Formats: sequence, C-alpha cells, structure tokens
Amino acid sequence: MIRTFIALELPKPLKSELGSIVNKYSKATPPFVNWVKPENLHLTLLFIGDVQPPQIGAIEEVLEKELAGLSTFSFGAEGLEFFPAINPHLLWLKLSSESDEIFKLNRRLLKELSAREIEADKKPMKLHITLARLKASLPPALEREIMSKKISSEPQDFDCLCLFKSQLYPEGPQYTVLHKYNLINSRRINAG
Repeated sequence: MIRTFIALELPKPLKSELGSIVNKYSKATPPFVNWVKPENLHLTLLFIGDVQPPQIGAIEEVLEKELAGLSTFSFGAEGLEFFPAINPHLLWLKLSSESDEIFKLNRRLLKELSAREIEADKKPMKLHITLARLKASLPPALEREIMSKKISSEPQDFDCLCLFKSQLYPEGPQYTVLHKYNLINSRRINAG
C-alpha cells in the first residue's frame, strides 16, 4: 500500500518565512509539540490515504484531466492559528482566497477518484498550512507570542501541485514527490 495525498508546494518566500518560524520555535517549545520540517510544509488539496500501487496511474490520469487549463492559485496569509480554539492539537497558517476554484477542484478530484473506486478524505477543505501538532496545550504566554508573529499577507501564487507518497517514521513523516505538475502551463513535470 502507498499512503498518498495531493498538495500544493509553497512559494519560496512563504516557505522561507514559515521555515524560520518553525526553526525558531521548535527549539523553544516542549517535546510534546511535533513541528513540521520546513521542507515538508505544504498546502493539502486532498488526502487520499492508502492505495494499491496500480491505482497511482488512475490518480495521475485524474490529475492530468482536472488540471488541464488551470492556472496558478493565489492565497493570502491571514495569520497563525491554534486549532481547534479549545484544547488545540494543531498550529497552522490560515490562508484566504478570492476565488473558490481550489474548493471546486477538491470536489472534482473527490468525485473523479470515487468513480475509479479510490476513496479520499471527504472532509471539507480548509485553506491552511500545518506548522505543528500538539499533544497538550502550550503555556498561554508562548501561545500569544506565536500567534502575534506577523506573516506577509500579500497574496502569493502557488504554481506547483504534487502527488506525494507519505511514509510514517518515529522521527516524523517522509514525503516523496511521485509526480509534479506545473500549473503555469498545466503540464506534468516528471519527479525524481
């Protein structure tokens, strides 16, 4: 079985900005906070889960079809949030979009994959980038400090979509790009 998900890679300026926050606070927080490695930061479009190796080809076919004619997605940063508000277990960067195209793409992918008997996560998509997973609450002062971090809110273009393989290890997940798609001209870039 191959654990898979579809995600947008972050634009370099945003990845760098979030990476420096992760690097700073991963040293200052208790061990019950699992920070996402900066190189693993991404915007999940659709979590698929475990699939049989032959199903990867069907996922690629769906992506080729659904990405044809699509251009880049533009998102603005709204700020860091702990989620849910009571007893949070995630720290993420909340994003916003003036277009609902990303949500439509999520629903089309779900439908097309389901038609090929590949069941993906049906939960409504939230525009966010996970920075950390928490097993307990942080001290309130540290929470406030993290939430007060200013992130550039200028909309940035997300122009690269990937089909990832996720392997879980005790030290954290390892993501491997199976296929990469350039949204500027909607063409596939071979990974590896």
